[in-house]
Amino acid sequence: MAANMWKMMMMVALIMIGCGLQACNGMNVGPTNEFHSKTEVLRLAEREAQLWHSAQVELHTETQASVEFPNRPQTRGVSLDSDFTGYRCFVNGSWKDSDKFSGIGWFCTPSNGEPSTMGAANLRRSLSSLHAEFEALLWAMKCMIGADNQEVAFLTDCSDLVKMVSSPTEWPAFSVYLEDFQSDKEEFSTFSLSLISRCANVKADNLARRVRTEPLHITYVNNIPQEWLF
Repeated sequence: MAANMWKMMMMVALIMIGCGLQACNGMNVGPTNEFHSKTEVLRLAEREAQLWHSAQVELHTETQASVEFPNRPQTRGVSLDSDFTGYRCFVNGSWKDSDKFSGIGWFCTPSNGEPSTMGAANLRRSLSSLHAEFEALLWAMKCMIGADNQEVAFLTDCSDLVKMVSSPTEWPAFSVYLEDFQSDKEEFSTFSLSLISRCANVKADNLARRVRTEPLHITYVNNIPQEWLF
């Protein structure tokens, strides 16, 4: 691979030198000017070769950074560690400024083959969609604590939520939520919050959206899905 790259670089340099010399020979220039012209052509060819080489190195580096891990199977865009024995809890918040309520939902799948559990609730409309996303996470955490699920990987499609819990000091407006988060986080022996694609969070999203539009307050937690929620 390296030999082919250098051959291509030299070919580019030689072509540019030849083109430059032809241009110089077709012009009426003196010996000194001709020398300077040929020197500039050589410098330009060398510079182009270096830039081309740098581009190939950067491209090679970017390619190497995208590595698939064979021991981490991909399920609908979610990276799953094959040796993880805990619970995976998908969370989502749904918010619309014209609605009376915000909707929050979670869908929990155990790794031991037990039935999945789910939760859906509507609350007085939050200040923003991000508030609803955080409320969904906090409620899901409390539900996992109540069920004595101590090893939980939480999954969300909200990138700002992941950034917030990673750098809490940069989000002072959510300080109350962050304090609750840190307190509840201590209850878990294994805890993580990961970003997934929206298409990988369909069930939690459906729960939050459907309960948001209900006219009365609803809080639902069960392992039996209800038709009206999906």
